[in-house]
Amino acid sequence: MIEIAKIVKPQGIKGEVKALPSTNVVGIFDVLTECLVGNKVMQIEHISFRQGFLYIKFKDINSRNDAENYRNLSLKIEKSLLEEMKEDDEFLVDDLIGMIIYNEKGELVGQIIDVLNYGASDILVLEKDEHTYEVPYVDEVFNIVDGVLVADSEKLLEVLI
Repeated sequence: MIEIAKIVKPQGIKGEVKALPSTNVVGIFDVLTECLVGNKVMQIEHISFRQGFLYIKFKDINSRNDAENYRNLSLKIEKSLLEEMKEDDEFLVDDLIGMIIYNEKGELVGQIIDVLNYGASDILVLEKDEHTYEVPYVDEVFNIVDGVLVADSEKLLEVLI
């Protein structure tokens, strides 16, 4: 199971919840009919996506008080569902963590230890020689070669945070 969102709070009085997505494969929310919330399989009545948040109405949650019980719980699905939905040139965050990045010259750039998102783009947290640094994931810096991320060394220097 893989986390795709986390419930932030109840929304409104009819049992809807507000959730923060944690997947880059947002198309999954267009076809999702059920997911694991905490340790319970929940049926989804409807989902909308507004201003970076998901608004979800589950079939068994009908009041704000009921929705409050789900605050801070994660929504999880089978990883295979996400893999079916993603494009060939996309990675799942789960697949990125632990990946080792090299530049076009074959030199080690670092190992991805985390992926953050502050809104503008995904940020790769890289570790090399016991130092960590953050690099925004932008297409001009990273290319996919044989299913592996390769960094352009010159452009990488321009975007280091």
